[in-house]
Amino acid sequence: MVRSAARNVLASRGRFVLTATAIMLSVAFLVATLVLSDSMRGRAASDIAEAMAGTDAVVQGVALGEPGGGPGDPARSVRQSLDPDITERVAEVDGVDAAASQWVGFAKLVVDGSSVGTGTASDIGRNWVADPALNPFQLASGQAPTEAGEIVIDRSLADDTGVAPGDTVQVLTATGMHDATVTGVATFAQTDAAPLQRTVLLPDPAASAWLDTAAPTEVLVGIAEGADRTEVLRRLSALSDAEVVHGPDYIQTMQTDATSPLEFLNVFLLAFSVVAVLIGVTIIFNTFTLTVARRQRESGLLRAIGAERRQVLGGVVIESVFVGTIATLLGVVLGVAGVGALRWVVGLTGVSLLTGPSIVSTTSLAIAATVGVGATILSAWIPARRAAATAPIEALRESAAEPRVVSRARTASGLVLATAAIAGGALAVWTSSPMWLGLAAAIIPALVLCGPAIVTATARWSAPVARRAAGVSGSIATGNLAASPRRSASTALALMLGTAMVTIFAIFASSLTSGIGSDVREGLKSDLVVTSATPDFATIDPTLADRIAQQPDVDAVTSLSIAEGIVAGRAEAIGGIDPTALPAMVDLNPIAGDLTDLSTGGVAVVGDDPTLLGGTLDIEFERTTLEAPIVAVVERSTGGFEAPLYFVDAATLDASVGHLLDALVFVNLNDGAAAAAEEDVRALVEATPGSFFETRDEHVANSGSEIAAFGNFIDGMLILASFIAVLGVANTTALAIKERSGEIGLLRAVGATRRALRRIVRLEMALLSFVTASIGIAVAAGLGWVMIDVAGGTEIPSVVLPWPRLAVTLIVAVAAGVVAAAWPAFRVSRKPVLELVSGDR
Repeated sequence: MVRSAARNVLASRGRFVLTATAIMLSVAFLVATLVLSDSMRGRAASDIAEAMAGTDAVVQGVALGEPGGGPGDPARSVRQSLDPDITERVAEVDGVDAAASQWVGFAKLVVDGSSVGTGTASDIGRNWVADPALNPFQLASGQAPTEAGEIVIDRSLADDTGVAPGDTVQVLTATGMHDATVTGVATFAQTDAAPLQRTVLLPDPAASAWLDTAAPTEVLVGIAEGADRTEVLRRLSALSDAEVVHGPDYIQTMQTDATSPLEFLNVFLLAFSVVAVLIGVTIIFNTFTLTVARRQRESGLLRAIGAERRQVLGGVVIESVFVGTIATLLGVVLGVAGVGALRWVVGLTGVSLLTGPSIVSTTSLAIAATVGVGATILSAWIPARRAAATAPIEALRESAAEPRVVSRARTASGLVLATAAIAGGALAVWTSSPMWLGLAAAIIPALVLCGPAIVTATARWSAPVARRAAGVSGSIATGNLAASPRRSASTALALMLGTAMVTIFAIFASSLTSGIGSDVREGLKSDLVVTSATPDFATIDPTLADRIAQQPDVDAVTSLSIAEGIVAGRAEAIGGIDPTALPAMVDLNPIAGDLTDLSTGGVAVVGDDPTLLGGTLDIEFERTTLEAPIVAVVERSTGGFEAPLYFVDAATLDASVGHLLDALVFVNLNDGAAAAAEEDVRALVEATPGSFFETRDEHVANSGSEIAAFGNFIDGMLILASFIAVLGVANTTALAIKERSGEIGLLRAVGATRRALRRIVRLEMALLSFVTASIGIAVAAGLGWVMIDVAGGTEIPSVVLPWPRLAVTLIVAVAAGVVAAAWPAFRVSRKPVLELVSGDR
């Protein structure tokens, strides 16, 4: 049977090429995703472990609350400040061999007047640790900084900017702009940069002043050789107002923090990989269904001369093993080679990925191989089992590749599932509970079961329209759909999956963008806006607002600063504002209280519950605790992902936290100000590193730019999935045309031209693609609406259907179906009539 199966594959190699290509692309997509994910995790883990190998313990401030998504780092929590003399006290503990202060804060490199770096990587300033065993950075060239005004930068920054030791640059920190000379270039262990960070290393004399930290952020500890580690850790833990973390635990936390911001990317990539595999499975199933049906007489002959069921079944399964194995091997090679391309595509969105070579694990390869070969075998099993179970005398008869009557039990089962899915969606919306979303997902198997009935009904209802629009060709096209409902439905499934994925993401993206945009659009009243260079960090020089205010045609200027504070045990963003100036620039839509009362030490809460007014709120900062009465409740924040949920007076926030850079600056021009006034402000902003200039319209339009950038990446992934679906349509169409070669030959014999024949095939696929895409869009819109309504939260207050995008999706889906059918139609139209009529395939 092995030899026979091999001969069958070689004899029918044309029909398996597109199938193998679909498997190969699906596996390649999966392999590239797994390798990229492993590389990010593995590289970060090894680099951090190597860099921190000499650190046996770390002394930190006591955590004030749980991480809650403050500015810059969703996993970061606020810690209490250490005492200024903490390092000296740690060094005096018995068993401690070395102790080094570590100051950490915001520092952004500025070269030739322009700030360096955007995206998801953080701009970090650290002091250069003199002890090589405790310093996670190593000099690659130059020398360590020793005096104020000297810095070392990581090699990634040096490569991006072309800066070398001896060059003069600037560094923007919380205390302003500082001139500096680069004395060296460093690596984090052996890699160019710390994971997801751009690092500027300062000498101890400048670290405290530049980073505005009176005490070290943490103390790195080396335990003496031979000392009892447990006892030393116990002694360190006895230090007041300090938390001691064992070295391995600290390293593990760093490793988790380095990769967790990118976990959402892994989820997206894996989701699309699953879709690609499902589309591939559909293609395989269709191919083997039609192939086995066309070889039905051959199977009957084998059974008649003594072959057993298991031999017939085994022959088809062995064919699937051949095709699946070859395609999977090619897919693995293509996937490993394509990791760099996937990394590049992701980088276009502004997402900063971890650097370093790819890590190809045996686990990833095993998963891909199992999915590729396993999916092929499972997809071929059902048609093979059906062929093996057919009686020899029945198999020897001429018959269609599939029953032309749709099973009522199958349709009824699909309708039951569809009813349950609709009920689940309604209950999810009615109860606002995600528990029912799983039931709503039953719409997918419901469509699979009802697919043949939908195709039959579509053919019947569209026949009059097709006849009027295309004459006889339209009638024949609809008749072909009705004659093979199962094949038509399975052909459409791959295209429906791709269309549904495009639609559901488009709905989420448009709804989220609209939610953010409408919040900004309805609340923003200022003429101009200055934004930070990095979306998640405040990077605007606090003196910029005063310099803008001095421009002759500027009417008013106010700024927003943001700090992290602990509210009810959770880290939150706290905004500092001028309560008299900001309402003229941004309408926060107060529903209770008076924002001007912030100047007396009060706090405003973003929410919709006016009964909060009059309560008291405790906000814990790194250095102080603010106990403030709630003097106002507002419905709108300032927009964006890191918008503050609480507002206090800017002076109050500065007194509680220290020097803060501005996150936003709002500017109003005088009535009738000339266009030159706007250009003067633009020039001033562009000359200030860390600041971006926007008009009101530009700021509203850019408020969802991060989503749009990531949406471009998702569209690229969906193009690949859709390409696989088109391969499936082309493959199944080619096999279906071969199955109907006798009918096509008769059409040619009675006078149908080649052009008319191609037109019939195109009309059939256009109608099928239109119905399929319409159903995919409708189902995705329903599921998206339910999911957003239940789980959208404040970021997605309402569902927005992007009608132009949906129309384009529908048009593209129909065009893709027609294009996929073009080549099979052209090939069959070129065959001689006698060859078609004789059934020579």
